[in-house]
Amino acid sequence: MRLTIAGQTIDIPPGVYLILAGPTAVGKTAVAEEIAEQRAVEIISADSRQVYRGMDIGTATPSRELLVRIPHHFINELSPDMVWSAGAFYREARKRIRHILEHGKLPLVVGGTGLYLDALRNGLFKEPPRKAVIREKYEAELERIGTESLWRRLNDIDPAYAALFHHHDTKKLVRAFEIFELTGMPPTQAFAKSQDPFEVGSLMVILNRPRAELYERINLRVQQMVSAGLVKECQDLLSAGYEPTLYPLKTIGYQETFAYLDGTISEAEMIASIQQATRNFAKRQLTWFRNHPYDCWIDLED
Repeated sequence: MRLTIAGQTIDIPPGVYLILAGPTAVGKTAVAEEIAEQRAVEIISADSRQVYRGMDIGTATPSRELLVRIPHHFINELSPDMVWSAGAFYREARKRIRHILEHGKLPLVVGGTGLYLDALRNGLFKEPPRKAVIREKYEAELERIGTESLWRRLNDIDPAYAALFHHHDTKKLVRAFEIFELTGMPPTQAFAKSQDPFEVGSLMVILNRPRAELYERINLRVQQMVSAGLVKECQDLLSAGYEPTLYPLKTIGYQETFAYLDGTISEAEMIASIQQATRNFAKRQLTWFRNHPYDCWIDLED
C-alpha cells in the first residue's frame, strides 16, 4: 500500500498498523484526515486525556463532524473519575487493531503520548510492588520542595521519562522515583526491559514543524480553546461533581483554568500560563521522539 503523507510517499507493508505521532498542535489530525481520504482507516487515539468525556475543548478532541465521518477509538469513552493508563491502553488497543485489520481497514494510531506508544509496541515491564515507605518519602518531598522542583530532579535523572508528563502529574512523578529506588534504574531503562512485543508490526511516522511555527500554533490554539469555552467546560466539570484533584484533570489547560476560577490568577495569566506550559510540553515531546525509534520523520510548514 502506498500513501502520501504530508507530501511524502510512503509504502505501508500489508498487515501492519500506522502510527502518526508528534508534539501537540503540530497538525496530526489534519494529516490523519489526508490519510483517510486515501485509504479506509479507523483511528485509535493515543492521547491520554481525549478518552474522557466532558474534556473536549481542553484536550483538542477532534470535531463531532470528523468523529462521525471517520471511526475513532478511545474518544469520550470514560468519565473523568475513571482510571485510564498505558497498561489499559496497550491491552485494549491491541484488540482493536487486530479487529480493524481483520475487517480490511488500516489501523491509524494518532497521538503524542510516548509512553502509550511504547506500551502498545513493546508492552509494559513487570513493575515492582509498591512500597508505602518510599511513596510517603516522595510525597513528603512534594510538600517540602514543590512539584516542579521534584520534577526537575527527575529530569536530571531521566530526561526522557520526565518529558512524558507535566509536573502537575504528581502520581506519575512519585511513582517514577519509587521505580528508581526499587529497581536501581531510571524508569526509561526499566521500561526498556518490557517483554511483551506486539506480534503485529507497525510503521511510525513523526510529524514536526519549525520551533517558532509550532509555538505560534500552540499560542493560537490556546486562544481558540478559551474562545470556544474552556472556562465553561471546567465549570461544567465542577458542577458535575468532578474535583480538580482527579488524575485526568491534573493536566495542562485544566489546572490553570481551575486556578482562574478560584481567583488565584487572572484570565490573562491563565492564558499565558497554559501557552507556556504547552510549549514546554511540546519541547519535551520532541526530545522523547528523537530519542526513540521511528520509521519516518516529516517536517511540516504552513
